[in-house]
Amino acid sequence: MGEWLVGAAGVVLVASLFLPWFEDPVEVSGWEAFAVTDVIAAVIAAGALGVVVVTARFRSASPAIAYEAMLTLIGALGFAIVAIRLLAPPGELAGLGVGAWLGLLASAGVVVSSTVAMRDERPSRPGRPTDSGGAPVTAPREVEAIPAPPAASS
Repeated sequence: MGEWLVGAAGVVLVASLFLPWFEDPVEVSGWEAFAVTDVIAAVIAAGALGVVVVTARFRSASPAIAYEAMLTLIGALGFAIVAIRLLAPPGELAGLGVGAWLGLLASAGVVVSSTVAMRDERPSRPGRPTDSGGAPVTAPREVEAIPAPPAASS
């Protein structure tokens, strides 16, 4: 579920770049207003869409969790950059538009949903063991507990 939320946040982040971010003195989109911030937001959005691909591609949850961990860190940095650019608009621009608020929410959504996606990777439900791909398996083997040897006294 978390992976779908990350992908949706990425789509919204890309869409927000085409909407007006600033409205005074003229309406300008995210692509027009920024030199670097728009590229950072687009890279983060592409990374968010990549979560869906990585999750679908690999049977094990490990690559997806590692990817989501990196995206959480990079997304947090992107959220901070977007928030700073909204507090300090470039040039003479002022008056935040709908794209600015949507971009801020979407960048926060990437961070939150990638954190949820990392947490959502559980191999099986209690009483229903599965392998790393989610296929049902017979009950796990019991592991014999062997006591540790006594500590050597000197």
